[in-house]
Amino acid sequence: MATQPAPGWYDDGSGKQRWWDGAHWTDQFIDLREADVELRTDAGLLGTGPAQPGWYDDQRGRTRWWDGRRWTRDVRYSGQEQDFAGVVVDGRWIHFGDLSQPVSEVTASVATGDALLRDQAFTRAAVERRMYGPAGPITPRTLNRAVDRSLPHLVIGSTAQVWVSRFAPGQETAAERFATWVRSSADHYRYR
Repeated sequence: MATQPAPGWYDDGSGKQRWWDGAHWTDQFIDLREADVELRTDAGLLGTGPAQPGWYDDQRGRTRWWDGRRWTRDVRYSGQEQDFAGVVVDGRWIHFGDLSQPVSEVTASVATGDALLRDQAFTRAAVERRMYGPAGPITPRTLNRAVDRSLPHLVIGSTAQVWVSRFAPGQETAAERFATWVRSSADHYRYR
C-alpha cells in the first residue's frame, strides 16, 4: 500500500520550500535564498497528483527516497550519525532498517544470545510481538533462529519495541562503546 509523504515543507524542485498537505502541493511557499524569508502564495508548481519522485524528510530524522508512489528503503542521514550492527543513531532518532523511534525512549545493552534466551523479560517481547531483528519481526516460533546462543548481540529496548542484532565475536568492545553512546544520547535528549 502506497503512502504519501507526511505534510510538511519540501523542496518543490525550483529551489523553494513549498507546503505539501499530505496529498497535494499547495500554493504556499518560502524561498530560503531571499534575505527576508516570508510566506508567499502563487500558482507555482501546484499539482493534483502525488509528490514527484525525490528525497523528502520522512519525519523520522532522515531523508528518504519517494519514488512517486511509495517510500523506498533508500535513506540519507545527516553525516553525523553513529552506527553499529545495523543500528543507526542520528541526533534525536535511532533507526534499525525501516524502524525508527526517538532515541530518548530507548536503552541499549550487549549480551550473549544464551544470556538473552534465558531472560524472561527479553523473551516476553517476542511473545508480545514487539521484537525485531534485521530480517523483521521475531516471534516465539522464530526466536531461537534469530538469536544465536553462541554469538554476542546488541539489544535496543523501549516499551514499544525490542531490536536485537547479532555481531561477530571480537567486536564486544565496539558494541559496548556504541551501547554507551546510545544510552548517553537517550539521556541527553530525554531532558531537552
